[in-house]
Amino acid sequence: MVKKFGVQKLVLLLFSVMLLFGAAACSSNNTSSDEKESGGKTKLTIWIWPNMGIEKQIEQYAKDNNIEVDIQTSEFEDVHSNLTTALAAGSGAPDISAIEVKGIDKMKANPDHFHNLLDLGAEDVKGDYLDWKWQQALTADGKHLLGLPTDIGPQAMAYRADVFEQAGLPTDREEVAALFNTWDDYLKVGEQIKAKTGKALIDSPNGAYTVLEGQGDEKYYDKDGNIIVQDNAQIKKAYDFAMEIIDKDLTAGFEQFSSEWGTGMLNGDYATILAPAWMMTSMKATAPDASGKWDMTLLPEGSGNWGGSFLTIPKQSKNAEEAYKLIEWLLSPEQQLVTFKESGNFPSTPGIYDSEEIQSFTSEYFNNAPVGKIYAEAAQNVKPIIEGPESIQVEQIIGDAITRVKDGQAKPDASWDKAMEQLERELAR
Repeated sequence: MVKKFGVQKLVLLLFSVMLLFGAAACSSNNTSSDEKESGGKTKLTIWIWPNMGIEKQIEQYAKDNNIEVDIQTSEFEDVHSNLTTALAAGSGAPDISAIEVKGIDKMKANPDHFHNLLDLGAEDVKGDYLDWKWQQALTADGKHLLGLPTDIGPQAMAYRADVFEQAGLPTDREEVAALFNTWDDYLKVGEQIKAKTGKALIDSPNGAYTVLEGQGDEKYYDKDGNIIVQDNAQIKKAYDFAMEIIDKDLTAGFEQFSSEWGTGMLNGDYATILAPAWMMTSMKATAPDASGKWDMTLLPEGSGNWGGSFLTIPKQSKNAEEAYKLIEWLLSPEQQLVTFKESGNFPSTPGIYDSEEIQSFTSEYFNNAPVGKIYAEAAQNVKPIIEGPESIQVEQIIGDAITRVKDGQAKPDASWDKAMEQLERELAR
């Protein structure tokens, strides 16, 4: 019995060794196959959302530098939520991820989740960027930079010249701008358009809110990190303005970026869109046949900033140096100029704002308006505002409050109170 048991153990041991070597061989074969498929190249996975306008340049960089890139495009909200999940889990994050300005403050609470770009040489290019934009990705102690700035979102006003003409209004860009010294002027013009043509002044009251909230000195948080929504007069002004648009029936009521929004854009169902620079791409994509029907001029009461992003390198990336080389090149002044000319996303690099290429740049879609000059002027009027860690959530809650009123589901004061209660409840968690 003892000998028999020993033989069985020996057979089992030999069989286990064979399995072990077989598994190792399979593993070795798989690795070789992967290397062969990629040609031994560095491969970078990149998360972005639609209309960032940088895909072609990334692919060009990969070709010129003998690397592979896997560009994964998801909706704006999904990029942020998926990244948050991956960082918390400790796996699944890409080599490079875009983060929008409203999301970067929340990520700064855990800077160790990201490679410090200062350690990779970012200090050398600091002077290329707007200081306030650079600061948005820098931790409070100034020691950790999470990302390099992509675009910013200076704002202007797109308008339908034919609708203005039907309403007996001027159509020349400078004359249109002169109509709108204040937002009250804007509403008065809207009432004239409605009376003369039956058409709406604006696509969406939510868009109007977002523009006005960014024209103040503060937004949702103060410099000490305290939430100030209920105490900030600019936020209430923006909300009340949206309510007045609804009350006067001056909105088409479309959800921005929807197919209906594009149909209304083509048909001229509304006369204006308050548009950050990056929205030019969305307009072209959603309503390509509206080319030449829209024009562009400056906003009432300054610009403000809506949007703009950063490219970051999560700490899980094993290719941080190669990833940094890519984003440093991609977000250089020269390449941001290329992005603007091809996609409309306005550069965060002020050294090129006065260049001939920006100042003389026109858009056929916007009736050959000098969009480079218009947005460069708007960009220089932007006042930097602290976004805060829960800016995306706050904006969603207030946006929902505006939508409830637009859809006839609540009165303005009741919807505002409900939003404030929701904020207090959710942000206290």
